[in-house]
Amino acid sequence: MNKEYNGWPNHETWAMSLYCESLEDVRSLREYLEEIAAGLPLPAMDLLLSAISEVQWDYLERSYANTD
Repeated sequence: MNKEYNGWPNHETWAMSLYCESLEDVRSLREYLEEIAAGLPLPAMDLLLSAISEVQWDYLERSYANTD
């Protein structure tokens, strides 16, 4: 269930925002998480990819588009 969290679209998006200060950070974080997931055992990979898919990356990118 996606519901607003701390002013962000959902908890996953908010949590990732804590690690970003710029548009480049958002893009690097997404790439990093996807690379990490690819190297995990299948159950852990499925879980992480599921969480990654809940992040509203477009929203994050727009939020930091003017900070670069």
